[in-house]
Amino acid sequence: MNHPDLVLLMGACLTGVSFLVLLKWCVPASSPFHLLWTFARKHAVSMPSLFYLLTLLGIMFLDILETKYDDLITQHLSWDFTGLFMRIEGSATAIFQVVHPTWLTYGMAAVYLYVFPVLGLVAVLATYQGSEHDLARKLFWGTVFNYVLILPFYILVPVSERWAAGDGEVTLLMNQISPLLIEGLRPLSGLNNCFPSFHSSLATTFAMLLSQSANRRLRRTMYVLAALVVASTLYLGFHWVLDVFAGVVFAAVCTLLATWAVENFKLELALYRAS
Repeated sequence: MNHPDLVLLMGACLTGVSFLVLLKWCVPASSPFHLLWTFARKHAVSMPSLFYLLTLLGIMFLDILETKYDDLITQHLSWDFTGLFMRIEGSATAIFQVVHPTWLTYGMAAVYLYVFPVLGLVAVLATYQGSEHDLARKLFWGTVFNYVLILPFYILVPVSERWAAGDGEVTLLMNQISPLLIEGLRPLSGLNNCFPSFHSSLATTFAMLLSQSANRRLRRTMYVLAALVVASTLYLGFHWVLDVFAGVVFAAVCTLLATWAVENFKLELALYRAS
């Protein structure tokens, strides 16, 4: 096994561990494995679940496709907004890297790489366990609307990641751990897919939606983790402050749209009744 494969395998294991630990923390009365088994047994062969699964897989496919052809699209457009962002922000993002001890870099990298990917799944399973089915569906639609609304910006508003802006004031701190870590992200994240911050938007959407949950531990945990995800994007050097600000605005919009979709969208209601 070569080093890239080892890093990816270790990343998959850490993501799995993060998922199990968070699920147990948010739903302490249930075994994570029992909860997963119960959920899968009930929904594995249902048509609504197939709709949800295919939609999420379709989003992932579109993301990979957009990332693959991102450089060609940017070259065809022949414009780039990195310089504009630099003129607006200057060295503002560098403030977040004034102090960067190794332990903090490891912690923020873990949040960015291994905690963020499981937030949605943990939230859906926790709300499902608490019989908050409408809220679980809002989380699904919040994810969909985030990607649908942000994708056009990634195509039409190319902005390089903050560390790659060329001024040397911000570095990609994740490289201090291992340059191989970033390789696992690139199939899903282009170098100039920066504005707005998808990490910030999606994590904040989850936090906003889960403010409706009766599970106090789940609510508070998601507030803290959403804040850490936002902080990690700036600390690690990926995003501009403008990216994060726009991500929070998008989160508010997606929260409203997800709430509307669940409460008014007839197809979604029909799918839920059929489950």
